[in-house]
Amino acid sequence: MLNLIYYDLKTTIRKLWGYIILVCVFAFFVRFLWSSAFMSVFGNTDFYIGSIIKLAAAGFLGALGFLTAIVTIVRQAQWFDENILSPQGQFTNMLPVSSLEIVLSKIIVSLFWSIVIVLIAIGVISVVMVQTEYFEIFVKAITEISINNNIHISLTGIMLSVGFCIATVITSLVALCFLSQMIGQMSNAFRNSIVLLSFVGILALSLGIQFLIAKVFGILVPIGSDPNQLIAFAISSTTKCIIINIATIIVYWLATSYILRYHLNLL
Repeated sequence: MLNLIYYDLKTTIRKLWGYIILVCVFAFFVRFLWSSAFMSVFGNTDFYIGSIIKLAAAGFLGALGFLTAIVTIVRQAQWFDENILSPQGQFTNMLPVSSLEIVLSKIIVSLFWSIVIVLIAIGVISVVMVQTEYFEIFVKAITEISINNNIHISLTGIMLSVGFCIATVITSLVALCFLSQMIGQMSNAFRNSIVLLSFVGILALSLGIQFLIAKVFGILVPIGSDPNQLIAFAISSTTKCIIINIATIIVYWLATSYILRYHLNLL
């Protein structure tokens, strides 16, 4: 099992390390553009030029981060196809491990990369936003909630718990990609179409079930953008959301492993 995880991790690192380094380097570049040192280059008459550059750079950084997250998911799905559903899959399935372990290895590595994505996002936000007006508003909102409810709220704890919740969401999407690919390979024709339709259909069904479970758990997303409401929602609902996401991942894992064990079709 550990050898499987090591091999999957080693392969995916070769596919993804360049994107991660690019995002980190560009984050520090954007931070420089948002500094007073950069803005001091522009005079009062052309001050707006610096503001446009700042906003454009921040927008590009956000787009680059989103693209990196998408590429991470796609690369893992491609590796799943190469390692299990291509001719190489004949060798993989001859290994002295169960189908449960083969799929679980991919999901564990997916969770690792999901956590990496979240940590990079937290790092980028910290680099760009710390010591800015927006960061001060966020910290002030947390302080007010802490005082009003007479509780201690850790900013680091909130970021880590929300971050792990997001990581489980990303992991569930990757696990759904695995399941959809397994469903598609059961057919000898129109595999890509079946993969897409199964992904959309299962995702819609899962979201519906998760929404019903969330209502039972009392998870209600606040309407509006009031920082106090959003932070209070994050504190009260993060753990419940994590449990729902992990349960969803387990269902995807078991279904994928079952198809791999009994309905594998490499033709």
